[in-house]
Amino acid sequence: MIELQHISKRFLSNVVLDGVSLAVQDGETVALLGPSGVGKSVTLKMINGLLKPDSGDVIVDGLHVPKLNRRELAELRSRIGYVFQYGALFDSDTVA
Repeated sequence: MIELQHISKRFLSNVVLDGVSLAVQDGETVALLGPSGVGKSVTLKMINGLLKPDSGDVIVDGLHVPKLNRRELAELRSRIGYVFQYGALFDSDTVA
């Protein structure tokens, strides 16, 4: 099960998520839809532990994701499939 409990996230003065809650049961299929910049990728990165919420909690299979250590995060990520929009984990890096 995936639970988002009142999560909020901002980048400088830009509020991306404000008090979002969501529960996804095992086996359930959910689509996050919306225009660019509404927080879809930020939400997925929080579920995967790539970003921490400024407030609220992210719980995956009973684990409080923002509180996991590196080993626990690696184990969680090994059970989650994630395809980045442009195929790169570090979208700010370039190859020269």
